[in-house]
Amino acid sequence: MDQPIKKYKSSNDLPIGSQKLFDSGEKDSFDLSRDWFSLLETTVIRQTKEVCIFTLETEGVIQGIWPTILHKNGKFSPRQIDGFTCFYSSLYRPLISSSLSIEDLAGYLKKMLSDTRVDVLRFDIMDPAQSGFNLHEQAFKKIGFKTDRFFCWGNWYLPVNNRSFSDYLQGLSSRVRNTLERRKKKFLAGGRGKLEILTTHDKLPIAIDAWEKIYNASWKIPEPYPEFIPALISLCASRGWLRLGIAYYDEEPIAAQLWIVNHGRAAIYKLAYDEKFAKFSPGTILTAHLMQHAIDVDKVHEVDYLTGDDAYKKDWMSHRRERFGLVAYNPGSFWGLICMSRHLAGKIRKRVMHRSK
Repeated sequence: MDQPIKKYKSSNDLPIGSQKLFDSGEKDSFDLSRDWFSLLETTVIRQTKEVCIFTLETEGVIQGIWPTILHKNGKFSPRQIDGFTCFYSSLYRPLISSSLSIEDLAGYLKKMLSDTRVDVLRFDIMDPAQSGFNLHEQAFKKIGFKTDRFFCWGNWYLPVNNRSFSDYLQGLSSRVRNTLERRKKKFLAGGRGKLEILTTHDKLPIAIDAWEKIYNASWKIPEPYPEFIPALISLCASRGWLRLGIAYYDEEPIAAQLWIVNHGRAAIYKLAYDEKFAKFSPGTILTAHLMQHAIDVDKVHEVDYLTGDDAYKKDWMSHRRERFGLVAYNPGSFWGLICMSRHLAGKIRKRVMHRSK
């Protein structure tokens, strides 16, 4: 029986009925929103890869959306579908209705993958505690694909638990509190230091110029897609998500942090500072300033440092969770078997090297 799976080449082409699932995803993270996928598509993905968004529609209702990227590498390489992510992403998952059973999902995935003749399917940076992760894993197995989970990174976060910023600050280590107090006093002495948080389009061109100046003077490598961050800042401003913190010293911008606040969650997305001013610890001062705004003004229930186990994140956050990927191989295809064998060999090699160390 023909399954109601449709394929689109752009997020702009999706039917109006898909918005409900995007709205549901957005409640968990800004990068599960339709606006986010559209932004990635126009500034990053389309430059090098083919967008392929699958939808499942039954009785006029959109029951599933799979934003993906299709790799068609030629006759002598595998056909692969990846989740719609890149290095700007912090979380991903297919957006599916909670009413879908494993049996139903398996049938739809079988149709989707057979139509595209896929050898490998890979979803990165998923939350393994979210029900859709296990549901997709079991559905892939049910249609005969061989699956494996793989670790992506640790994710540090802070449940606010209705605390004020003052209460939160008292819970930090004395080292962090003392450093913050000393450096902030030095930074603000004589009125030379200034902190501001932009939340709207007001002064946005000036703020973006300040961001780019600071980023170019920092230790970070140049942005491979320089139009992405300005476009993201503008998007966040239009959606009411923007919390762009900037530290000035003698009217010169020296540090900036981009926080994204939506649905009671503050995501610390990107930060940079001018290394000439490291003596002030402007990143620490700005983090505290934005944290106070997020907790006392925005009243968020969670602050999230997003990607990675950087040591400094433990100073500010209290909890850690992990993001995993899910890969599925088609054992009925030549390239599916080859890629699965390479994957398993790589895992064995890592285990042997780890034990030898």
